[in-house]
Amino acid sequence: MAAAVTWGPLGWPGHLLTWIYLAGAAGGYWWLRRHEAVRAARQRREDAAAWAARKAEWHRVAHLIGLGDFHLQEATKTLLGEELLLTSAPGSELATRVAANSRPYAEKYAHLRGLPYGRVDIRTTDYPGQLVIEIREKDPSVSGPVTHPALDPDSLFKDWFPEHRSIRDPVTIGVIPETGEPMDLVLWDGEGGKAIGIYSMTGGGKTNILDVIREAVTAMDDAVLVNLNGAGSGDERAWEPLSLLTAAGLQEDDPGVREKIMGALRWVRHLIGERAESAARTGDSVFQPSRRHPAVVVIADEIDETAKPEGASKSLEFLASKQRKAAVILILAGQRATATWTGGAGVRINLSTVVTGMLARDSESRHAVGAENEIPDIAGYSGGEAGFFQIWSTRAKKILARGRGFYIGRIGDQQREIISKRDPAARPVLEGAGVAPETAPRERPGSGLRERLGKVQALNEDRPLPAGAPRGGALPVVPGVPPETMAVLYPLLASGRTSATAVGLRLGVSKTTAYEYLAAMRKYGFAEVAGGGRSSGLQLPKRPEVPDEMKEPLRQYNAASQYTTLADLAQAVHDGLVDADDEAWNVLEEVRRIAGRKRLSVVPDPPGDGE
Repeated sequence: MAAAVTWGPLGWPGHLLTWIYLAGAAGGYWWLRRHEAVRAARQRREDAAAWAARKAEWHRVAHLIGLGDFHLQEATKTLLGEELLLTSAPGSELATRVAANSRPYAEKYAHLRGLPYGRVDIRTTDYPGQLVIEIREKDPSVSGPVTHPALDPDSLFKDWFPEHRSIRDPVTIGVIPETGEPMDLVLWDGEGGKAIGIYSMTGGGKTNILDVIREAVTAMDDAVLVNLNGAGSGDERAWEPLSLLTAAGLQEDDPGVREKIMGALRWVRHLIGERAESAARTGDSVFQPSRRHPAVVVIADEIDETAKPEGASKSLEFLASKQRKAAVILILAGQRATATWTGGAGVRINLSTVVTGMLARDSESRHAVGAENEIPDIAGYSGGEAGFFQIWSTRAKKILARGRGFYIGRIGDQQREIISKRDPAARPVLEGAGVAPETAPRERPGSGLRERLGKVQALNEDRPLPAGAPRGGALPVVPGVPPETMAVLYPLLASGRTSATAVGLRLGVSKTTAYEYLAAMRKYGFAEVAGGGRSSGLQLPKRPEVPDEMKEPLRQYNAASQYTTLADLAQAVHDGLVDADDEAWNVLEEVRRIAGRKRLSVVPDPPGDGE
């Protein structure tokens, strides 16, 4: 400015000062135009103008689809399209009412945007008066199946599947197309194990999802797998080398398969009771799984056939209601979502999570958890393509995730790429497990039944029994009443009048099972009816006495129950100490013959001169 005053703005030869001023002004303008603050301010103005135009566009069409009372608050881009967040003023249309009857609104909005059916969904949020419109401009099924990282080493999702996993980690069963995030299924958390239902029609991908779960469980350091299937044995047999127990086959034609299924259910049931006692000793309200005491994941496929054997449905009902605190996870799978195909109404009411795929009827999804819950059908989302599933929380009553399940290949691919590369000996083993449940279905393999009964007997010897108890400190042996149940039931009857309801609550069994125990006690003279009317109940007689017609059956049962192995019982029958009919005698004679076979022994060389 001083130079301009002295020589004039156009001073110096060739107006050099003016050119310097113009160059500095242009450089300063160029620098300011590209400065971060200036560009951010410009972007804010453009975004504000675009947002105002977008809100104006929404209000031009909102009344056409019946949502004129809802205002656009936010638009979020997704990998397939966008999501619109709407809010309404108090006193206007309820958001829950709109979401419950969302099809007409979704169809009108899809029509306005030129989208096919199934590309618009409307749901509520966690706050009153809010709606979310999900818009998928791209079809999620266009890209085709997503191969499981176990079969695709170059998969983009391989980091989701480490070599060693834990039951405490969610199992990733697929990917969410809108966000690219994992679709996680929780099997166990701080509240305990989950009861999960998985339902999809034939060809919908149900077996594939079960194999994805099997792959995850068999890679866990603190969980073991139990496979049950009463209608076949394909995938179950393939995963048998890595499983703790497999009971699969056509139970309708094979009594052995039925007995294996029932044996497995009895074993899991007793394991739950044993772990409940362990939790009482440790002070944990929920059993904590570890490598020595792993969680047990029971997968029961084709549940309509698996639950057919007599007593199986009641056992499944017990497991679904009692498994949570014992680190037992129950996964039921079927082709339909009706009560029959979910293991029964008593099982369905205890499901914590439901995974639904493509079903035969769009109204069938809600039956998975009861008709009062409206679970949307996934066919509109998937366009009828197989392999799409949604995870529904029965507690929150909403969809937790929805997307495409990983494709884990055929049985041959699984055996070649997964099963053959894993060491079966490296899996967790239940401490004390020595007998496979299918080989001894009437006992508790791996749960220490005999040791536990020994503890009960020792406890009874140290504790005075109620009046009328048998001499010698031993509890009576009654057919139909397990010995460990007798340790609780006998003192309960001796303490005064009781009912089947009270016994069921005390033992943790259903009222029907408790009534069967009491009926057996009454049949053999160890319980009598006391009182009348509603106040009536059962109690221990002052002098328990077995009726004459029951003495011989009880003597035979009592005599047979003294033998802990089949070999001991067979020898007792051979010696005439225990009565048996011809058929049983022939079987036990064969048992005695096999038990008496000579066995080879390896004898080390005695120390000497090396000859």
